[in-house]
Amino acid sequence: MSDKTEQLKELFLKISSSTKVVEKQATLHGDLKGSEEIEHKLRVVVSDMCRRYNIQTKLTPEQLATVVRLFYKGLSDTEIAEELGDRALNKTVSRARIKLHLFREADLKPPFEKQEFLKLANAELSVKEMSERLGVAPSTISEYKNIFGCQAAAERDGYTKRFEEIISDQDVSERMVTHISKDGLQDTMDTDYETAEA
Repeated sequence: MSDKTEQLKELFLKISSSTKVVEKQATLHGDLKGSEEIEHKLRVVVSDMCRRYNIQTKLTPEQLATVVRLFYKGLSDTEIAEELGDRALNKTVSRARIKLHLFREADLKPPFEKQEFLKLANAELSVKEMSERLGVAPSTISEYKNIFGCQAAAERDGYTKRFEEIISDQDVSERMVTHISKDGLQDTMDTDYETAEA
């Protein structure tokens, strides 16, 4: 066997025996499966909440899980609605989000004194009476009754913590995918460099 043939044989064996890139791709695939598992966990919690609180919404459990995930990514209700395929769903998203105990800062800033509201609510005044006392529309009273009720349930029942734990797992998974992808690219570059050197 000539020296040239021997060199080509060694080069072929060197390339074919390199498994690093394939192994990294397999790990990446595993992490993508992990993301599906996280979506499943979100749906389980959402479904539990829908049963416990009798949540009525036109959004499916899958869509509600998406609302949770995108809320933690920092998207607005309109942006979440767009991700769901219909910008007009922004109000639906907002109402569902609150029922899932996910609050934005603006949700918790009513156009009246919260303590006065709670005092009137505890006195079992009607929505109309509270509206007159606080000088806001009855619809606003109803809206904040819902918000403050959900806020109290959130503090009592701990579903938000469960969401945060699941989302934290997702963040770790995404960082691993990014890290593995970069490593895989570096391995490919290293293999190419070694091949060139050979």
